[in-house]
Amino acid sequence: MSTRARGADLNRRWNVGAAHALYIHDGHWYHQLKRFPGALFDRNGYILFATKEDYLSCPHLSIGKQISVAAPGISALPGYVRVTEATAPDVDIHKISGLEGERRLVLHLTRERDRAIVKLKKAAGARACEACGFSFAQKYGRAAASYCEVHHLVPLSELEEATEIRLEDLAILCANCHRVVHLRNPPYVLTDIRSMLESVSAVAQQVVPADGPRAARSARR
Repeated sequence: MSTRARGADLNRRWNVGAAHALYIHDGHWYHQLKRFPGALFDRNGYILFATKEDYLSCPHLSIGKQISVAAPGISALPGYVRVTEATAPDVDIHKISGLEGERRLVLHLTRERDRAIVKLKKAAGARACEACGFSFAQKYGRAAASYCEVHHLVPLSELEEATEIRLEDLAILCANCHRVVHLRNPPYVLTDIRSMLESVSAVAQQVVPADGPRAARSARR
């Protein structure tokens, strides 16, 4: 596996969430981080830079056409996250199966969340998705009536310090829309999601039935 592919693979497996991931084992990366948050990986962990400014101002990095870190490498830098996991088995591409459920220890810094404000948002009104209108209560009944997901309109990763969050800073989303919002970094805004849904709906309405225009005219009668 190439070093470029290795960085992307570790970023995915360790759920780092970096927009750009670089891997090397000896402390000398042959490319610069171009997108943020960006992460530098070695065999045992990584260091994540939330912004380009954090990356460029790091006193422990020598940044030119390449990135260099003095021995013993990024593992000695503040903010390094060490990941311990058993060695994964080789993958047989001819075997249509996989192994899951292996335990691993991940040490990670997380943003503190106020669960009380999330509960207040859920209780403040209808729990219908603010992007597509989907309601778990209407679709699944009482068993799922209390379920919805709460999205931070301003990503917590962009906050430099503890910030007061108001109800209007949050949005109720269904699981599908919430997932789509975070398909890119920075996340899509709700108007983007609504536009996607409207575009797909408009195309669907223009589709001619399989039996052709005659069937379409008959359906309108």
